[in-house]
Amino acid sequence: MKRITIIGGGASGTLLALNLLRYDGDERLEINLVEKRTHVGRGVAFSTDQDSHLLNVPAAKMGAYADDVEHFHRWLNECGLEKDPTSFVPRRIFGEYLREQLEEANKSKADNVELNIFDDEAIDIERHDGKVAVHLMSGDVLYSEKAALAFGNFLPPHPTVPDQAFVHSPRYFQDPWTPAMFDSIKAEDDVLIGGTGLSMVDVMLHLHQLRHQGLINAISTRGQLPAVHKLGFTYSSFYDEIKGSTRVTDILKTVRAHAKNADSNGSDWRAVIDSLRPVTQQIWLDLPLAEKKYFMQHLSRYWNVARHRMAPEAALVIDELRGTGQLQILKGRLKKITWESGIGFDVRYSTVGLDQYVHADVIINCIGSESRFDQLDSPLVKNMLNSGMIACDELRFGLDATPDGQLKTADGKASDMLYTLGTALKGVLWESTAIPEIRVQARDLAQKLISE
Repeated sequence: MKRITIIGGGASGTLLALNLLRYDGDERLEINLVEKRTHVGRGVAFSTDQDSHLLNVPAAKMGAYADDVEHFHRWLNECGLEKDPTSFVPRRIFGEYLREQLEEANKSKADNVELNIFDDEAIDIERHDGKVAVHLMSGDVLYSEKAALAFGNFLPPHPTVPDQAFVHSPRYFQDPWTPAMFDSIKAEDDVLIGGTGLSMVDVMLHLHQLRHQGLINAISTRGQLPAVHKLGFTYSSFYDEIKGSTRVTDILKTVRAHAKNADSNGSDWRAVIDSLRPVTQQIWLDLPLAEKKYFMQHLSRYWNVARHRMAPEAALVIDELRGTGQLQILKGRLKKITWESGIGFDVRYSTVGLDQYVHADVIINCIGSESRFDQLDSPLVKNMLNSGMIACDELRFGLDATPDGQLKTADGKASDMLYTLGTALKGVLWESTAIPEIRVQARDLAQKLISE
């Protein structure tokens, strides 16, 4: 009998389980799915219940299956949710879709396949008599031949200011997705949002829906908002021109030239960026470590703006709020945050060498998911790092692993039992956090786990 344990029942873990449930071999297969959240399939990204929180990928490209990318769009129409293929659908609907797909796959699986879902938290993993022993918070231990760490997004790191006493304030929210947050924000509160990316956009859309009246400031080092999707354009691949390149500046020069060419030939720069998506991982793998570090330090913010775009509907709201002056985008580095009960937060930040000040009644952290695994407040991750079963990658942007998800130990050896996919592979693959990439990883990893 084959036994495989998946730790994490968000999108990554669900997609992996979906592919394992397709197993049609003769041997018995037992799949254990461990998820501490109430609902499997949602994770952080798709657990929202707000219709204002939209997918950042059009419906026709969000299918759960690598061999059927339009499946989600067909499912929408079959459910009576008639949507254009280019629609940006509320994320909660995609969460429902993943949950239903898992239920249907479990019903239609072969008789020799069993799915066990554990409403529990994995706190440690060890090798035991040639098997993987997964220790759960409840005290139970799951034994299997293979295990996959399907981590999703983690809480963002606190702002890097010297005195972090402010984090203990009940009006500072490290988790921008906590349901209680909006219940405690008064309509007239002045709000400061750390970060100007897609999480900030989500928070802004919800505040707008609640008819928030207070001033809202959003701050980031560059003060840049995500670009806006513009669909309907294509651009031919130019990968041959940058294939095997080992200098980021050479790649950047080529991409800029094609972006200029696209704008002057009836296409759009967004299509140029999208044409790189199938090969982004290979481009990243070909770069030396020093070039990857250079990119992360100097160019990654610009890439994120161009690559991780917001829906046009979201952009209209953001533009409206900026136009009225209710939303202001600040550029600078946070230097000091102080909090006094009944008064609020006084924030000092630096821009072009000058100190600026802003007051807030509420601070919401939208900096982005913590990617330094050695900084995570996770019993499982801490125990596995301490035992040397896993290690951070060289960039400290995820876990050390082979490109196909085989985790490496602290001494650099590829494990024969432990695997991962999704966010943990960002340092290895760079492009590894969105459904179009994760569904391919899920398919390939499922095949690998079953064949081994």
